[in-house]
Amino acid sequence: MVIVGAGVGGASIALHLAEAGCTDVLVIDRDQPTSGSTFHSAGLVGQLRGSLPLTRMMMHSVDLYRRLEAHGAETGRVPGWREVGSLR
Repeated sequence: MVIVGAGVGGASIALHLAEAGCTDVLVIDRDQPTSGSTFHSAGLVGQLRGSLPLTRMMMHSVDLYRRLEAHGAETGRVPGWREVGSLR
């Protein structure tokens, strides 16, 4: 499986495919990861959205980031996830 784009979407798809047991996953991008249009959103993960499906997707993302942080030793990568809250 080849995924074009190493942004938040491509990285998420690759992770979920790997977790589902897919062993042949290749992510390609024109530049280094996080250098594209979603670089500005790094660390800005609000959970409340305008619809229930989008809110659930964001809640899933937070759960995923917590899991990646907790199991960084297993993956060899610790994302540095810190929950600090927000105010709007």
